[in-house]
Amino acid sequence: MKINPIVWPIGITISIMIIAGMCVWTVAVAQSMPVHDDKSYFADYRDVDMNINEIIATQQKFDKKYNVYFKDEAFIIGENSIKLKITDKENNSINSAKVDILITRPLTSVSDKKLVPTQTEDGVYKFEPFDIKDLGRWQIQSRIVIDDLIAFNKIEVNATN
Repeated sequence: MKINPIVWPIGITISIMIIAGMCVWTVAVAQSMPVHDDKSYFADYRDVDMNINEIIATQQKFDKKYNVYFKDEAFIIGENSIKLKITDKENNSINSAKVDILITRPLTSVSDKKLVPTQTEDGVYKFEPFDIKDLGRWQIQSRIVIDDLIAFNKIEVNATN
């Protein structure tokens, strides 16, 4: 059985055109997706990349001196609140920390909520109430500064009805 010699060039040309079309489609889809900065360390990724060794060293020093406990680790649709307890290794309450909380969803920054403590008592930092409107995965990210030590924590939580 003999194949027409013109079929091979046509098949190769069509294959190249399909591959080029798929490349154009990939770029178009990638450009249509929004880009959101990851704020895992409350900083731009370039700053984190340049200072990651210092961030990790400070985190290790913090972890050797202090304990951090999140009291509320579940969200419901509607109003929620967070409490954070900080103690030293001898279980003494720490009331002098500077605490920042970011409530965020993975891969998007549209629903981000920044929280600051409204009350501190016996090492328990209470934050203002906030609303959750979407079901699914959420992250509680915190930055805690005590003297010259800084700690970053991230906890995954699930919002349910």
